Parts: sequence; C-alpha cells; structure tokens
Amino acid sequence: MKKRVGLFFGGMSNEHEVSISSAVNVARNMDRAKYDLVLIFWGKDGCFYLASSIEKSNPDKKIYPEDFNKYFNVAFPVTHGKYGEDGILQAILEKEKIPYVGCHVLSSALCMDKAIFKDLLAGHGIQQVRYTYVDFNLHDKSEQSARMKQASIFSLPLFVKPANSGSSVGITKVDNFANLDQAIKTAKEHDSKVIIEEGLTNHRELEVAILGNDQLELSPPGEIIVAGEFYDYDEKYKLGRTKTIIPAKLTSREGAEMKQIAEKVYRLCGCSGFARVDFFLKKGIVYLSEINTLPGFTDISMYPMLMQETGISYKELISRIIELAY
Repeated sequence: MKKRVGLFFGGMSNEHEVSISSAVNVARNMDRAKYDLVLIFWGKDGCFYLASSIEKSNPDKKIYPEDFNKYFNVAFPVTHGKYGEDGILQAILEKEKIPYVGCHVLSSALCMDKAIFKDLLAGHGIQQVRYTYVDFNLHDKSEQSARMKQASIFSLPLFVKPANSGSSVGITKVDNFANLDQAIKTAKEHDSKVIIEEGLTNHRELEVAILGNDQLELSPPGEIIVAGEFYDYDEKYKLGRTKTIIPAKLTSREGAEMKQIAEKVYRLCGCSGFARVDFFLKKGIVYLSEINTLPGFTDISMYPMLMQETGISYKELISRIIELAY
C-alpha cells in the first residue's frame, strides 16, 4: 500500500512564500508510484486546509490536527521559519502520533534558537565568530547593558539578527557603532532575542548537506558567492545575483574539517532526517555559522543541489527523506 504523504506548506512566518516555492519542487519530484500526495496548506490565519493546488493555495476544506490521520500517514513539512521549523508543528504531529520527516521537536527548537545553539557549541569548543545576545523579555536593564557593552569590543562590521528567524530576515550589517541601536530595533521586530555577531571580511561562505538518521551521508561543501554586502533575503530570493560553486574549491584539510564539524554538530543537536550546516572560512580557519533543520527546496536552494553532487537525484532524495520519517 502506498504511503499517503501530507505535504505541509505556507505557514504563519515571514517565509510563507519561500515555503510555497519549496513545496512546488517537493511535489514535482515526489515518486507518485510510491506515494500519494496530500496537500496541506497552512494559512497565515493559523488554520490547516486541504488544498487542490500549491500555486493557487485554494483551500478546499479546513481540517484539524485530530483529523490528520484520516488524510495522510506521514507528514512532510516545508514550513520554513517560526511555528513550522522551530518544533511547534513537529509537536502537533507527535501529539497525533504521525511520523514526519526531518528533525524532531527538541532538535528543531534548539537549532532554530541561534543564541542557545551558539552557547551549546561554544561549550563544546566549536569555532565560531565572537557573539553576544540580548533577550529583551528575560534580561533586566543592567543585564541588557552589560551584554551590549560586550559588543563594543568587537571589530566592525557587526551583524545584528533575530535569534529565531530564517532566510536572513531581519539581519542588519552595522559598519558604525552609532547604527547599532537601530539594527537592534530592526531585529526586535522579528524576535525578542537579538544576536550581535562580530563580522568577518574577505571570507568565504560554504555549506554542507546531511541526509540520514544513524547512518549519515554528507555532501562535499558548496560555496555561495554573494554579489551584495551579505547573503540577506533579497540576495537569496529576489535579486538573482548569487553564484554557487559545487563542489567548492578547498584544500583536502578544509573540506574534511567542515564535514567532520558538520557531522559532530548534527549528532550533538540530535538532528534526524536531513539538515544543512553553514560555515565561514577565512585564512584556513573554519567557523561554524549555523545549522538549518528545514533547508529550502526552491529552484535556487543549496540542499538538493549539494545532495545531487553525491549522486542522489532529486526524486531519489525526496523518497529517501520520506523513508527516514519516524
């Protein structure tokens, strides 16, 4: 009997449109001889709907989590950003005892909160750029001031970003400390917890794709060459100026180190199914940037391109991700 795969797309985050683009490619590459596709549109109103089309997102019928089992028996979320990538949707699916692809509740939440993620990695001695963060809900005024003062010793430029966001939404590059307050205000529009990082200059940006639960397959690193100042939302999805090199031109030591760190971080965070691990490289030093537990499947997304470099076709990749669901 074929599995009925509920493809979740849309969502309430600012990555709603990116999610729709990812869903188009997942649906296009799903093996219909093995799987029946059920489209589940997650509206900005927070409700779930059966849909007959991804592009039009015409909801045919509102459905409720307690009825999910009537329509599908495995879930494939491509709901990037808050609520869909941070463990909330995953918790809903677990409550209904529905297997789903990708990372589970704790690992999704941990990796989405970049501040907690960074603290965890720092405790395990993994090289990162210098950072601090301010939680405007939990830290009192004196703690906020102390953490802001930490940032004053960082070298410019700084990058200020919301701790819980994706697709580089809400990030500001700060070239002058006088602009730091405004950058924090921008990040606070997206999250009450704000990260301040010491930026690198003349560095390279690289990514490694991972597939698997216990037995892992890792891609060679791929490189992103950004035309603008940094890889923000517009550079990713609107301007079309970014170039990619797969595989990246690296020394054998650099490539091996990235893959070793990627696997260590994946296991340390309890990841499963698939993820993408991002790095900076400067003067031979590898810096971990972040891990993305629900990487994009858009036409320009690195994750499927990286996995294809390992010899896994797009169609096979989608099938293998589904078979890893639990």
